[in-house]
Amino acid sequence: MPSAVPVVDTHNHFWRLGVDDLYWLDDPSHPVLGRTYLPPDLKPHMDAAGVDASVIVQASHAWRDQLAYLEMAETYDYVAGVIAWVDVEAPDVGERIDALAENPWFRGIRAGAEDQADTAWLARADVRRGIRAVTERGHVVELLVKTPHLPHVPTIARENEGARLIVDHLAKPPFETPDMQVWQDRMLALAPFEHVRLKISGLLVECPATPATTTIRAAVDPVLDAFPVERLLWGSDWPVALLAASYEDTFERVTATLERLSAAERQAVLGGNAQRFYRLA
Repeated sequence: MPSAVPVVDTHNHFWRLGVDDLYWLDDPSHPVLGRTYLPPDLKPHMDAAGVDASVIVQASHAWRDQLAYLEMAETYDYVAGVIAWVDVEAPDVGERIDALAENPWFRGIRAGAEDQADTAWLARADVRRGIRAVTERGHVVELLVKTPHLPHVPTIARENEGARLIVDHLAKPPFETPDMQVWQDRMLALAPFEHVRLKISGLLVECPATPATTTIRAAVDPVLDAFPVERLLWGSDWPVALLAASYEDTFERVTATLERLSAAERQAVLGGNAQRFYRLA
């Protein structure tokens, strides 16, 4: 029987090798990442894991590729929404957002601090202005950050009170390093900002050795202790997650960290919260 609450994978990337602007792919011949990934490639694995819906998150900075993501959402009924990219530093960021928002599958944008050489990028006035242009229009802003960027997230949260903000991949915890305590302190500093959500995604790839549930509990447990369940969402980060494990294994190993939750709480993290946060149909 289908679950009463659909399971929503809030973090999937799709790309067309040799077509899309894959700014992050250093080696196009990479044995895992150096190929085309489209929604039909993921669907059999979603079915095997019991996942009902997918949210696309940008993997390109090209305008044409953002439009391609939206077209995918229109084409495949299991794609429930799109988190696109725009240059938040651009003077016309509002106009670009408005153009994307004409499509009903558009849900927001991702701001990639991780992609910037300046770890204080989120503190820049033009970046903050661009992010406000998104939130003032009622759209989601996802923050791709790591430990060095986390001190600037509270500024974004204070300036966008009541907005829908989310930190991707739990800010990529530096597992099994001395920096884990710094990461934890900076993550827990986000607890007072009730409008900031956290995405439990992409964690196995961050493991320095064998990707395992026991390793990633070092990040998930403190978050479960400090944040209400309604502020947490799950995502696979497929196909990047294939660097660590198959889609099915990723789902099993990551969701195993939620065993301490009640059935209703797990349903919320795995789907219910995503439905509300992204305002999915």
